[in-house]
Amino acid sequence: MKQTVRIGVTLTHGCTIQGGETAIDVLAQYIDIDQRIDIDPRLIKEESPLFLTAVSDLNARLKASVRAIVSQGKTPLVFGGDHALAIGSISGATQGEDQAVLWIDAHGDCNTHESSISQRIHGMPLAVVQGHGHPVLTALVDTPIAPQNILLVGIRDLDSEEEALMRSWGNRFITMKTIREKGNSWLCGEILTFMHSHQSVHVSFDCDSMDPSLIRGVNTPVSEGFNQEEILPLLETILNEDNISSMDIVEFNPQRDDGETLGLIRSIDRLYNIFREE
Repeated sequence: MKQTVRIGVTLTHGCTIQGGETAIDVLAQYIDIDQRIDIDPRLIKEESPLFLTAVSDLNARLKASVRAIVSQGKTPLVFGGDHALAIGSISGATQGEDQAVLWIDAHGDCNTHESSISQRIHGMPLAVVQGHGHPVLTALVDTPIAPQNILLVGIRDLDSEEEALMRSWGNRFITMKTIREKGNSWLCGEILTFMHSHQSVHVSFDCDSMDPSLIRGVNTPVSEGFNQEEILPLLETILNEDNISSMDIVEFNPQRDDGETLGLIRSIDRLYNIFREE
């Protein structure tokens, strides 16, 4: 049995979209947040990539916190906040070269500062943890994640240059189009095969993997995503595996939510708690 430590990360500067700054305050009314990490306002300044200094500083502190939790034999569950925080959470959780990442998202988040038009760091974290991107960000990564140790699920919005980078690196991604064609049972089998081939798996769940007609409280909605009847049984199967090292639940924007997104996050938190502490 492992104790779950919940970290709330207040981060909107990775995407510069208003609303997410209240995510942790809202979640803390329903979920016990054990630690909180906020952006340092003294470091916020115009840069390219956007707010590089402040975002990298936050990720360095998150990495240290996650690493300390893992070293104590506990399991971190990180809430956010935009997906730029995955740089710190994954770097902190990585224990060796076999570390794997299951990335559930509408987006690839594999842009670099050279490929990104927006220069938003929340579109870069999965590139950074593989060792690609701005040196200030890649300096946070002690052991890059091998491309074959990454599986992206639910993808349906890739920049053309980003997709080219992912293919050149050897990342495998399963699109929603493929999931709809082959079915959720097939998807579950693919995910379990991936997970069973690694000793340690970090799960990064972006709320925009969901269909925005059902789950509205996200920063960058993309149509034709998962519904709750699909995602909760899938996550139950995933979280029942004993090699989960850590997890993120990110991109919650309460200003856009009608209560369904908050409800989904609470359901995922309960699942994570059941299987980590049983």
